[in-house]
Amino acid sequence: MSGKRRTVLKMLAAGGVWMTAASSGIARAQSRRAPASEEKKIELPTIAASSDLQPLLTEIVGGFEAETQMKLRIALGTARSFYSQILEGAPFEMFLSSDETLVTQLLDAERTEGRGDVYAIGRLAFYVPSESPLKADNFLGDIRSALRDGRLQRFAIADPEVDPYGRLAEEALRRKLVWEEIQPLLAIGSDVTHAAQIAISGAVQGALVAYSQAGQLMVARGGKCSLVSDTLCAHLRERMVLLKNASDITRRFYRYMLSDRVKTTLKRYGFLIPAA
Repeated sequence: MSGKRRTVLKMLAAGGVWMTAASSGIARAQSRRAPASEEKKIELPTIAASSDLQPLLTEIVGGFEAETQMKLRIALGTARSFYSQILEGAPFEMFLSSDETLVTQLLDAERTEGRGDVYAIGRLAFYVPSESPLKADNFLGDIRSALRDGRLQRFAIADPEVDPYGRLAEEALRRKLVWEEIQPLLAIGSDVTHAAQIAISGAVQGALVAYSQAGQLMVARGGKCSLVSDTLCAHLRERMVLLKNASDITRRFYRYMLSDRVKTTLKRYGFLIPAA
């Protein structure tokens, strides 16, 4: 499985919140020169965030803007891609990483201001669309029999080479002793958001995705979503960190991410909050 897959570039403007979904390079707001009225938006402080936060970042950043009257630009993609971009000098001011080891490596490379904070614990979920013949359960118990009797034709996961949720998916499928057998049926998403999009498209009978995406999947496609048992895979310690030359706006957003208001939002989307 290649680590060179790329997502489509997107720009979402929600109020004052600018979000770019990208897993390669620094995404441009537009391919043409922006009008003078938009140039200020493009120069806003940019936060790099792992794509499992996509369902809730508009809400979080919107709350920050309402409280502070300050605006931010959010880039969404894989933690591994942002790690490489930061090493290459990309002008991000803060990194919300679903893979905390990458933050440690950036600290060792002297690109961060300290070790940062673990702000959330991410969990893997088993999603089954409403029309699927699979049964959704915490232990992935139906997958082996569905492989044998032909009910399972396609199954989506994120790329284990670049996305930590893909690594969790591989870990869980290996522990169920179906990893080798399911290989020909895998639809590999470039990141966990792409894996969820594949599931929404109806092209698969099931998917292993971030639990934070469960509500989005249920609204878009129906079906069921179950937390994968922690006997099958670990949880993800998601760490955020300020990068060198972070602005005052970004520092304030960092503190906001540690607020009770954001913790409540994170819990509502299925994240666990680490003990203080």
